[in-house]
Amino acid sequence: MSDLFELTIAAISWEPQIRGMLAVLIGFVVLCGSVYLLLATNSGVRTGLLLAIAGLFGWMSIMGIIWWMYGIGWVGDAPSWQASEINWGEPERAVTEVLQEDPSLEDWELIAQDDPAFGELQAAATDTLTEAGSFESPADFIILDAHETGGKPDRESDSVVDRVTNRVTNTLRITHPTHYAVVRVQQVIDQGEPGPGEAPPTPEADTTQPVVHLVLIRDIGNLRLLPAVFTFFSMVVFGITANALHRRDKMEAENRARTEPVTAGV
Repeated sequence: MSDLFELTIAAISWEPQIRGMLAVLIGFVVLCGSVYLLLATNSGVRTGLLLAIAGLFGWMSIMGIIWWMYGIGWVGDAPSWQASEINWGEPERAVTEVLQEDPSLEDWELIAQDDPAFGELQAAATDTLTEAGSFESPADFIILDAHETGGKPDRESDSVVDRVTNRVTNTLRITHPTHYAVVRVQQVIDQGEPGPGEAPPTPEADTTQPVVHLVLIRDIGNLRLLPAVFTFFSMVVFGITANALHRRDKMEAENRARTEPVTAGV
């Protein structure tokens, strides 16, 4: 028995997840329990429990609103790029219709390399191509460019009117048009290993190899879904407990009103 107890304590002290969960759980129980004991001592067990639950879920409702507004805390999946198709040198035969209709990407918008969206697409393309086995490592290919099309419309200019109009119209737009991106990559020329003390050679695309078109679709995710559900649930529980306390106060006031004062000496 003592060996099992020592093994359990050792596992808890070694595993950071278990230790962290226990620390949070103990802190939560001590905080809520001490508040409940104080309220129950002054106002009774049932009323103290209702007050403690109402206060807890009222605070959780405010916290959920902040999470919901800023997309922080307990959130869902963030927006990301999901691979749809890998086309080897034949974009006119692509399965994706938008690429098949415009294989030269003339009507697509070129993404500048200093744009944060380019870095996100670069990371997504590197992971997809290496995980799919198209290339063994990121050093085997070079990203030529990236294009995008679809999605919600961008503002036409940087004027205040266009900024406000675009923000309002995009916010009120219920549907989300499909947002496509194409990252074009090509295999690099094998320049061999650099000599001692030499800098690695600059990657050069092998023009004899086909240009790979990686089609990605923007997944808008559900970043604020969990905070929204958490907020509504907390508000419902807070409303139920607050209503129970309100009905109790009304009943107590009615009972006190029916009580007739007793005259001393009678």
